[in-house]
Amino acid sequence: MDAIPLPLGGVTCYFVRHGERIDHIDEKWVKTAQTPYDPPLTPEGCKQAQCTGAFIQRLESEATANQDAGTLLQTDFLVLTSPFLRCAQTAEGLCQGFQRQCEVNARPSTESVVDSRQWKVAVEPGLSEVMNENYFDRQLPDTIISERVEEIVRGSVCSNMQYDNNYIPTRGRLPEYPEHFQDMMARFVSTLDYATSVQLDRISKQMVAAAVRRDEMDTKVPSAVRKVLIFVTHGAGIGSLLWATTMRPGANEVYYCCLSRAQIVARRTSQPLQAFGKSRIPAYEWMVDYKAYTRHLPNL
Repeated sequence: MDAIPLPLGGVTCYFVRHGERIDHIDEKWVKTAQTPYDPPLTPEGCKQAQCTGAFIQRLESEATANQDAGTLLQTDFLVLTSPFLRCAQTAEGLCQGFQRQCEVNARPSTESVVDSRQWKVAVEPGLSEVMNENYFDRQLPDTIISERVEEIVRGSVCSNMQYDNNYIPTRGRLPEYPEHFQDMMARFVSTLDYATSVQLDRISKQMVAAAVRRDEMDTKVPSAVRKVLIFVTHGAGIGSLLWATTMRPGANEVYYCCLSRAQIVARRTSQPLQAFGKSRIPAYEWMVDYKAYTRHLPNL
């Protein structure tokens, strides 16, 4: 069966592992922590996230540098983060690095690109850490999800981003403990498929609305829309997302704040997405040009 063409503009995904975590550096931290299962980043981890955000900005500048003169391109950024604190803090650092690099590379206004420095963020439980005995000794409380959302909304984390209340996550709970490897893989496949479908639907709706505005002689209407999804997750999640986009085993080494980029090519089938966690075959075809990349990071 031939692949199905997708809307003009399309979806680009970045997969980022969280930065360096405190409990892997300070063994004493766990003994006094109220939530030992949810460690924050170290200062070095925050720097790693900022470096990665700056690198994303450079990649995005390259992606939009050669737009046709007659094409007004709009790029929308959405960060989907695991509910764990280290991932939310990494998301904040990514945005900080991106925005700072925007200032460094400030360029004259162009009519071919709609500059979008404002990112949105949402908590996606489908990107959670793998819930097995290698990482935890029991089921973690689902309250970590609502607590993280509340922290982001009130600005105690991800204060540089607006929470996307229009994004409905794949699920409202953490994976069931103990989570088997194949179930974890299917979870990430489903999360990628779902998030991509949501963005493609948004593109279609935006382009319909844009057509109406053009009929009304609005000259500032984008003729193409890109959606950039940034998944902030864990080491096992990066491996699973790489498998979902390449259909090959993920990277052997998944370092802190490594970056992968996947650009959508086509949809494999016109069939509706399967129920969450039921499919091991991704619904979309992807082109991956960065795979667990780390050369943008200092000391690596």
